[in-house]
Amino acid sequence: MKRFINYMGFIILLEMLLLNLEGCKKKEFIRTSKAKPEKILIDFTGSSNTGPRINILTLSKDTVYIIENGITRKSGEQLIIEEGTVLKIAGFINIEPGGILVANGTASEPIVFTQSDVTLNQGKNWGGITIEGRSTNNSTTNTADPTYFSGSMRYCRLEFAPLILRAVGSNTIIENIMVSYTDRNGLSAYNIYGGTFNARNLISYACSGPSDFYITNGYTGKMQNILAYRHPLFGTTGSVPRNAITGLFIENSNTNPINARPLTFPVISNMTVIGPNGQNGSMPSYSDSSTRSAALITTGNAGFSIRNSLFMGFPKAAFFLDDSLTAAGLQARKNTLSYSIFQANDTAHTFYLQSGLFFSFGSNELKNFLLSDEFKNRQLYSLSDFLLKDIFNYNFPELLPNDNSIVLTGAKFDGPFAVPSFFSQVDYLGAFGKQDWTNGWVNFTPLKTTYNSPE
Repeated sequence: MKRFINYMGFIILLEMLLLNLEGCKKKEFIRTSKAKPEKILIDFTGSSNTGPRINILTLSKDTVYIIENGITRKSGEQLIIEEGTVLKIAGFINIEPGGILVANGTASEPIVFTQSDVTLNQGKNWGGITIEGRSTNNSTTNTADPTYFSGSMRYCRLEFAPLILRAVGSNTIIENIMVSYTDRNGLSAYNIYGGTFNARNLISYACSGPSDFYITNGYTGKMQNILAYRHPLFGTTGSVPRNAITGLFIENSNTNPINARPLTFPVISNMTVIGPNGQNGSMPSYSDSSTRSAALITTGNAGFSIRNSLFMGFPKAAFFLDDSLTAAGLQARKNTLSYSIFQANDTAHTFYLQSGLFFSFGSNELKNFLLSDEFKNRQLYSLSDFLLKDIFNYNFPELLPNDNSIVLTGAKFDGPFAVPSFFSQVDYLGAFGKQDWTNGWVNFTPLKTTYNSPE
């Protein structure tokens, strides 16, 4: 009996130690103690399958899947992925109009889409996930269904690949998504071409392309809690969007900006854009004088309403405006940028407007306009003034503000932001207040992560 009591005491003590260790952990990836079987899916693109197509393809978490070519879901077909599933991909995942993707992970069991290179050599990019719906897109003349349903993605990580969303409708669920180390033919991390879907809790990390979030072709959805987090060693310009390196790029259309309808008009609250801030090894493209480099770039007759957000850490500008049509919309209050804080290393160009582009206005006039009492914006001169905990610890960043940070208060929700069915009425500015919604499911070190091997 005494031996039994001693044994039970040991078990309780061990459990308490494990709980304590779990509470102290940051965001390490925990390798499984028992490897799962791996299954190779050679071709689900429809190009070489000789048998009948599978209408509902279900992938379960008890298997790790190797996707050699790709998976395509055509109209009437579904791809269902269980929480906790790991997919190692060399090709792509395409959801065509009428197809459905259901990838619902959880905070404790996220779904991981990563590349299929050998363990600990994960520098190989793949084609990413493309979802194309039947909602609005101002580059086409097709009849659109704004409420169209293409499925749901929750608690998912895309590593070494982009997420491409074309004409995705408002009944589609996009939330708690992390895209990291994107470098695929110069694509951005999130490539949003039209659509009406709403999204929350999105992360872009260490994007190598021109933009973390590229919004074009008439997107009109709502977004909240959005993080664009640049790594100094990564970041180059590309052709789409052209000659830019930025956290958020908004345009109406890159081919027909004047007449394309519906007008691109995202409604965004609580976004944080963090540039490299001159950290050692920063890519020269961030400071290239011939490049549009800023935390936020709007052009091409863009429409937008942005508030309660933070734009910081880019060497040349926080807000870059190089289009007279977009400037006219800002002056007329059709476009709004309010209750936000801006910082750039070049304090003279925190707000940048090319001289002579919009009447006699220039950067100084744009600054005075946006810092007027009407919009409740502020300018900070150093990134340290934000009082964020440890944003340059790239392996395990602490993104929350300190208790005395100015970003913990000042948010405002009215007008198009007074939508309680979507927007959470928070007090903080930027993507984070006192609660860290990234806990448990993100991974800032995919290059060092071992998937599906014993400890």
